[in-house]
Amino acid sequence: MRPVARQRLDHIDGLRGIAAQMVVFGHWAEYVGHVVPNPALHAGLTALFREGFNTGRLGVVAFFCISGFVIPFSFSGTHPLRSFIVSRIFRLYPAYWVSIAAAALLFPLIAGIHFDALQVAANLTMVQPLLRQPDMLGVYWTLFIELIFYGICFLAFAGRLLHSARFNLAMMAGFLGLALLIGLYRWLHPTSGLPVGLPTYLAAMHFGTLARLALIERDRLAARLFWPAAAMLAICVTVANTLAYLYARNELVGWMAANTGYLAGLALFLGCAARGWFRGRFLAWLGLLSYSVYLFHPIFMQLNVALWPTMDWRAGIALLTPLIFVGSLVVAWAVQRFVEAPAVRAGRAINRRFDALHVRRRPAEASEPLPEASPMHGG
Repeated sequence: MRPVARQRLDHIDGLRGIAAQMVVFGHWAEYVGHVVPNPALHAGLTALFREGFNTGRLGVVAFFCISGFVIPFSFSGTHPLRSFIVSRIFRLYPAYWVSIAAAALLFPLIAGIHFDALQVAANLTMVQPLLRQPDMLGVYWTLFIELIFYGICFLAFAGRLLHSARFNLAMMAGFLGLALLIGLYRWLHPTSGLPVGLPTYLAAMHFGTLARLALIERDRLAARLFWPAAAMLAICVTVANTLAYLYARNELVGWMAANTGYLAGLALFLGCAARGWFRGRFLAWLGLLSYSVYLFHPIFMQLNVALWPTMDWRAGIALLTPLIFVGSLVVAWAVQRFVEAPAVRAGRAINRRFDALHVRRRPAEASEPLPEASPMHGG
């Protein structure tokens, strides 16, 4: 396999930046659609972003495809499994913990929302759904899905399957089959809360890996499977989402918005990965800030909620909209510079230290007396 895993893929960074802004825009539109008193604007925003096209769904799907494109190729070092765990911890958790601290400190002041110690402790692990505790910020649910994918990658790499086109196609097909079953169950039981999104998003991640194998690693089988797999993903997800959302009474988006958002996110990823869309320094810079933008924009949304009743709704849109977008970018820049970047460097330093210790042990091991030769291995 060609050694491309360490190269920076600027167009992928660009898509990551766009995806984060689409999530912010989607949350802004949902909120404004709920609170504006103008009936025509309220109806239009609700119909567009809740029933027609959800930009938040677009951003999330693009994020997950990018994860599949990048994460399975980040195993490196003399002990790649250990290095993977260390690098992922230092990449994800520090900024995430800062967002938890910010929410715990600010939400009681600006929104009267309080978190008990058990909820905070569970959220610190990033696996709070397993601990039956709610997310402190609504965006955290995607990080749990990321951790599931990391676990799959870890086991697949250990089993020498991770970079197999057949394995990733099989995983994608398996998750799509599960999504169809869940969709059918929810069509029959409209009040069910079974998460059809979980398997559809994991399928997108494995498709992202297949795309990397086909387009960059030049795997011949992956290249033959790439476009049929893209079609299978689009068709199966559309059917599963339609079944699950058509009669649902407990979802934030309608069946059409769920489908158009997913398909648009997939289309942007295909254009980015196959055609090199979204290159440019500004988009790459947005991509660098995307994780912190994603984590911290809900805090600015909550500040918006607190300030909105103090002014006319027109002034609210004009003044508070820049607060969400610009404020999120400023805070994300600070967090990326002073938290994310130092943490990533620390993770790399720890991995280098472990690798150096391993190298120093090897001469000592080589100096030990050799066992007597056996007849099977020669003298």
